Amino acid sequence: MPIITISRGSMSGGTALAECLSKNLGLPCIGREEVAEKAGALIGVSPAVVEEKLMQSPGFWDRVTADRRRYVVALQAVLADHAVSGNFVYHGQAGHLLLRGVPAVLRVRLIAPLEVRVRSLVERHGMRRQAALDYIKQVDEDRLRWTRMVYDADLRDPGLYDLVINLETLSLQSACAVVTEAAGRPEFAVTPEVQAALTDFALASRVKLALATHVATRGSVFEVTAKGGAVTVTGVVPEPAMLTHVSSRLAEEVEGVVRTVAGVTGVTLDLQQFDAYH
Repeated sequence: MPIITISRGSMSGGTALAECLSKNLGLPCIGREEVAEKAGALIGVSPAVVEEKLMQSPGFWDRVTADRRRYVVALQAVLADHAVSGNFVYHGQAGHLLLRGVPAVLRVRLIAPLEVRVRSLVERHGMRRQAALDYIKQVDEDRLRWTRMVYDADLRDPGLYDLVINLETLSLQSACAVVTEAAGRPEFAVTPEVQAALTDFALASRVKLALATHVATRGSVFEVTAKGGAVTVTGVVPEPAMLTHVSSRLAEEVEGVVRTVAGVTGVTLDLQQFDAYH
């Protein structure tokens, strides 16, 4: 069975679909709140702070800061560890992007007519219709901007998903049956090769988290790959001549941080330099 990620607009039935798939396939069902709690534990903050950092409208910030980046990396590390330990269904923000490039991930996008979403808010939370409309519009816009800024991706792009399911005609039970059938296809089987790739991805994610949280390296952006314990770190760093003595030894700091991560057997650095003043 694969890992299944469910992307959806607010009040589009994503939680109900995840719970149905969990029951049908016998897989753990993991939501954003659980992942936020574990991510917060990794970086020493409360789940509420993780939620706030990730869900706050991008209108309040102009770029992906180092502080905010570490929250994203922590979420990825949590999901990566889940992927190694077993298959699961994840319903939460950007699961398909946090696990981008990972094999055996069935990426589902669930959409529902606006009136269905509005009615759900009115019936469950007692909202007036206009307030429900405004809420849905705001949340959808915030998620679109957040995803575009962090991942340079449009949540509405069907190319990001293996299945896009519209609940305008299909019932939730029928949608669940469609995804259940797809999950059993050989393309999503967790073979030994896939398991090795998942292990490599988890190690790379832990290294990224270590770099994103260490005081000497958290200000730079690195790409990390792993293969059987051998880790490669790429990135662009300022010219040493323009920096302090401590910062001029950034490459040594990077390697030192990477080697502290359990499972790393070797380190290769590919760091390009730029003149910070030109």
